[in-house]
Amino acid sequence: MAGLAERQTRFLADLIAIRSYTGQEGPAVERTLAELRAVGCDEVWRDSAGNALGRVGHGPRLLLYDAHLDTNEVADESEWPHPPLQPTVENGVMFGLGASDCKGGVAAIVYAAALLKALKLEGEFSVVVMGATLEEDAEGFALRSLVERDGLRPEAVLLAEATNLSLRRGQRGRCELRVRTTGRAAHASQPHLGESALLKMLPVIQALEAMNPGLPAHPVFGPSTQVVSLIEGPHTPNSVPSWCEVAVDRRMAPGESLASVLGGVQAVVGPLGASARVPDQPVRTHTGLALDGPSFFPGWFLEDGHPLLASGLAAGQALWGRAPEVGVWRFSTDGTYSAGAAGIPTLGLGPQEEQYVHAANDQVDLEKVRQAALFYALFPLFYVS
Repeated sequence: MAGLAERQTRFLADLIAIRSYTGQEGPAVERTLAELRAVGCDEVWRDSAGNALGRVGHGPRLLLYDAHLDTNEVADESEWPHPPLQPTVENGVMFGLGASDCKGGVAAIVYAAALLKALKLEGEFSVVVMGATLEEDAEGFALRSLVERDGLRPEAVLLAEATNLSLRRGQRGRCELRVRTTGRAAHASQPHLGESALLKMLPVIQALEAMNPGLPAHPVFGPSTQVVSLIEGPHTPNSVPSWCEVAVDRRMAPGESLASVLGGVQAVVGPLGASARVPDQPVRTHTGLALDGPSFFPGWFLEDGHPLLASGLAAGQALWGRAPEVGVWRFSTDGTYSAGAAGIPTLGLGPQEEQYVHAANDQVDLEKVRQAALFYALFPLFYVS
C-alpha cells in the first residue's frame, strides 16, 4: 500500500496549495472530485450545494464520511513558518493552511475509499465520502442541503475533524441572539426631548450576564454559557440613539432547542422593554445557491453503548491493539446538523491535532493521516456486523 500512501500525500499537498476560503471552495471541490474518480469510486458527483461526493459499495446500509474543504482566512502571512499555500514536509509532518482543519481529514476519508476499493472490502454497506463546503462559517448548512434538498440521508455520519486519532462523541452547541431596545431620537444638544435606547440597554446587559448561573448544565460538557459580545446603534454621534442592539453568544448543552433558548432570554429581557430574536445567517455556496438559515447550531452527544461508538472502539482496537480514547469537541462541527438537528448518529475521528487548528503553525502528521484512512476503511466491517 506504499503507492497509495504516496498518492495520498500528493493529494493533500495539492489541496493545501488551493486557497479555499468559505464560499470559494470551487477549485478544491474539483480537485477532490478528480481524486475520487482516480481512486475508483463507484459514483462521483457534485451536489446542488457544491460538495464533492464519491460512493464506494452497493450495500443498503449507508455511511457518510464528512471532512470540509473550506478554511479560515489568513490574517498575517508573516506569522507563518512557511507560506500558508505552500505545502511543506518536515520530519513526516505537512505544514500549510487547512492541514489540520480539515484537509488532512479529507485526504484520510478519500483514501479510505481507495483502500476499500483496492482491498475489495465489501459488505452490506455503502460509504459516501464528502468533501464538504461552508463549514467554517456555517457548519452543517451544506450537509443539511445534501440531506434535505438532495435526499441523501445516511444511517450514520463519521466526521474527520481534529481528534489526534481519538474518538469524539459530541460537542456543545452555539447560537447567536440579538437583543434590541428602542427609544426616541433627539438632537444631542436637547437630550431631554429624546429617550436613549442605549441607556435602556444597560440593565438588559446586566440581566443577560446574570442568567449564566441558572443556565442548563450537562454532566460531560458542564454548564451552558452566554456572553454579550457586541453592541450596536445608530452611527450618529450627535443624536440620542433611538435603538440599541447587542449580540449574545450562547454556548449550549445538548438538548437545548431554539425555542427553549430564545424563550428563556425573552422571558428575562421582555419585562425590561427589550426584544430578542435569533437572526438568519446569510449563506451562499460557491455555486451561487442561497442556504440562509437561523444562526442556531445545536449540540449533541452519543451515549455509552451506542453501536456507532462501540464500532469505533472495536475498529481502533483491531487496528492499533488498543481502544482509542473517547472525548468531546469544544468547537463546533457539521455534526451540529447531522446529530444535533437531524438526529443521525454521529462520531468523530481525525488525524489532525486540535492545537494546530486555526494556528500559524497549521500542520498534520502524515503517518496519522494514513492511520486514519485505515480506520475509516476498516470501520464499516465492524459497524455492519
